[in-house]
Formats: sequence, C-alpha cells, structure tokens
Amino acid sequence: MARAGRRRDEEISVSELLRETGATPRSLGEKPPDVRTREDDTGEGYRERLEQRAREAAAGQQRAGRRIRWISALGGAAVVLGSLVLIAVTSEGSPERQEATAPGLLAPATTTPRTTTTASPTPSPTPIPTVLRQTSSAAAPKSEPPPAATCVVRFVVKDQWNDGFTADVTITNKGGTTLSPWTLGWTFTAGQRVTHGWDGKYSQRGAQVTVTAESWNTTLAPGASVTTGFNGAIDRGNPAPGDFTLNGSRCDAA
Repeated sequence: MARAGRRRDEEISVSELLRETGATPRSLGEKPPDVRTREDDTGEGYRERLEQRAREAAAGQQRAGRRIRWISALGGAAVVLGSLVLIAVTSEGSPERQEATAPGLLAPATTTPRTTTTASPTPSPTPIPTVLRQTSSAAAPKSEPPPAATCVVRFVVKDQWNDGFTADVTITNKGGTTLSPWTLGWTFTAGQRVTHGWDGKYSQRGAQVTVTAESWNTTLAPGASVTTGFNGAIDRGNPAPGDFTLNGSRCDAA
C-alpha cells in the first residue's frame, strides 16, 4: 500500500480526513471552488485505496460493537449475581429465620425434643347395623279358630235318572239356642238345578241354593231336626253339594 504505517482510521480527525481526500468544506448552495487535483486522487491505485480504507473502518466498527456487547453481558451478569447475594444476605439476617434457628442452636445435645400435644378428634360413633329379624309365619299372631259348627246337614239322593234326581235334606240344631225361623244354604258343584221343593221355600242363584222354613216347621230347638226335600235337574253328574250354612253359621256335612 502507498500509505503504510498510517494511524488507524478510527483515530483520524475530520480535518485530517479532509486533507487526505482533498475535500473542501462549503455551505449549501455555494458554488464549489476549484480544487486542485492531487496525484494521489487519481491513478490506478486510487479505487483500491478507498476500498481498503472502507474495509478497515468497517472492521473497526465491528470490533467496537463486540466490545460493547461483552461489556453489556458482563454488566448484566454482575447485576444478577449482586441480586442473588443481596437476597441471600437478607434471608440470613431476617428475624423470622433467626427465631426459627435459635432454639436448635442453643438446645443441648441431651435435651429431649418437646412434643406438642394436640387434642385428638372426638371419634365419631360407630354406626350399629340394624338387623331386621324376619318373623316366621308360626310367630305371627294366631287368627281366631273358626267357631264350632252349630248344626249338621245330611244330604241324601233318594232317586236319580238321566237328567234329574230327588234328594232329602235333614238339618239338626247342635247349638244351645232355638232358631226361629231358620234359613239353610249350600252350593252345588256340578251345575245342578232345583226344579221343585217341599217342606221349605227354595230359591237358587247360580250355584247357590237357599231354603227358608215354612210356617209349620219355622222353629228349630236345640238338638231338634227338620227334613226338607226337592227335585233337581243335572247335566254332568250329581256330586254332593258343599258349604252348608244355617242362619249364616257353618254346618258340618253328615
């Protein structure tokens, strides 16, 4: 290079730069004066010298930027480190920490640590399971036994043919009370029907037959008997009836 040993470009003042380049300061709008062209400002090496100076100036700016970044990073790290140290010192010197650590430091090695007794919660009552005891039918209240029959009925078929029959019915009062008048009832089981009766007034509704006393046999004393009869029709057999009652009381079948 033509100017070896020159000072660094970042140390050149404006005056020196003007002197080196041959520039002349002027005001805006003023006609530039005639400038004498120096030998150094022309020639084949002039462009290379300008480029070299520009590169050197850019390199200097990059070095300065790196120094500024390093200084900023070191300053930030110092601030963070100082903050941590300040927090640690403040924590060590706080009254709460001293109160928390003082008993442990002053207590002798043989001292038994004091236990803090806390009130134990009152235990809640244990629920007692409820056992539902099943009551067997035998333990259920006993129903009143049916009253003893106060009468006996004897039903006798005297004659029978293909579609009919004749029967006598004898009633005996087994109770201790005189019945006057009396009413006898029973139930046919095979669809039999009463067609004609004597020594009693007969009526039938469905399978239920009712016989009431006539005027000449209206009284039935205790131990006494009365007989009545009827003719009936059959369709499918002639089994004996059941459910005999006398004045609403159950009667046994003889």
